[in-house]
Amino acid sequence: MKEERRKARVWAKENISEYGEKISINNHPVIILTYCRSDVKSITGKSHEDGVDLCKQIPNLPDILKTSVYIGSSPDYGSHNEVYFWHYFLFLLNDKPSYFNIMETKKGEFRINSVSDEKGFDRDKIKNKV
Repeated sequence: MKEERRKARVWAKENISEYGEKISINNHPVIILTYCRSDVKSITGKSHEDGVDLCKQIPNLPDILKTSVYIGSSPDYGSHNEVYFWHYFLFLLNDKPSYFNIMETKKGEFRINSVSDEKGFDRDKIKNKV
């Protein structure tokens, strides 16, 4: 796992600009998402059942996100000062459900905060289900 995490972070440093890449998404409320090197560090630093394969998919995450299914949102209840809303997207990794957790900041920016597996994702936290 450590080696795949390292490779993903090296790839991000070499391929994602310092200020991030903008990803246009057309099938849900998040219109433009900023994909940054720090997002890769955050994603690869959190637990996931298929963590090795998730790390291998880091270069493909923008395309995976574009085809993911928007399942809803929830306001932030003060646990993250800079976050206004959370948006959740379902996708399959190794034929198993995984979830993008996207934060909408008070500045109007959308960023990937984490990727959760089925065990680590609580569907009850979604307040505005689609």
